[in-house]
Amino acid sequence: MKMQLQSAIKGLWFNRWSSLLCMVSIGICFFIFTAVFLLLYNLEIFTKKLSEKAAIVIYIKEGTTQDETSSMIANLKKMGVFSKIQYISKDEALNEMKDLIDPSLIQLIGYNPLSDTVEAFIKEENLKNIEEITKKIKEIKIVDDVYYPTKIISGLKTIKVTMWNFAIAVLCFISIAILFIIYATVKSFYWKKTEEIEILKLLGATPSFIRLPFLIEGGIIGLGGSIFATVLIILIYFALHSKDILTYLPAVTQIVFPVEVFYVLPVFGVIFGMLSSFFALGKIKYQ
Repeated sequence: MKMQLQSAIKGLWFNRWSSLLCMVSIGICFFIFTAVFLLLYNLEIFTKKLSEKAAIVIYIKEGTTQDETSSMIANLKKMGVFSKIQYISKDEALNEMKDLIDPSLIQLIGYNPLSDTVEAFIKEENLKNIEEITKKIKEIKIVDDVYYPTKIISGLKTIKVTMWNFAIAVLCFISIAILFIIYATVKSFYWKKTEEIEILKLLGATPSFIRLPFLIEGGIIGLGGSIFATVLIILIYFALHSKDILTYLPAVTQIVFPVEVFYVLPVFGVIFGMLSSFFALGKIKYQ
């Protein structure tokens, strides 16, 4: 193993400019790969937060008793599709809207025109069934009307589906690009050592003995590329959180960077590198 490791390092040093160019190229690919992942990760967090604020507003009929309202709320809780249910009386609603409604207008009307309402916050996993849930609620006797943010819900679905389809296409393309770059680089290293490999064959070297240095080379190239991508991500992270950027884009602080990425990326780099090298070498034949 020590001999193969030394041979791999020697081979990389001998082809240092090709190796460096390969590492930079796949580093940029890994950077794009990670950027797409972070985009999806933050999109999931954003949609989850937004969906938590999307509530079904149930308007209760005038003259409904408190017991009837309490019974309806208890039945809604039993459905198990809501994360939070809160009752808002029309007096409480009027107090909340004091800044929006002119008090003189209420005095002119002579009564509170608002209705008692129940806000039911639907769980994210049940958003797809929101229309069915709304229909069931409308069938309740004391319910006057039901409102739910149709455009927000449908917009979230469209954005998520579009982004996931785009991300899958990009990730597949980038993965193929990384594999091909390492494949082509290791293949060129292999052809440069054709004479040396033939001598090893004559001396009785096994295919695994011949193959291992190239697998290590591929693994090191993949590791180098992933480290380069990690450094780029860290630099951009600090650049985005600098005072100059935060002055114009304060929303940047809401972007989440999971630390696990910095552990997983090098592992992915090594795996991609060794896998590409394995396919590049193919079957080592003895004549």
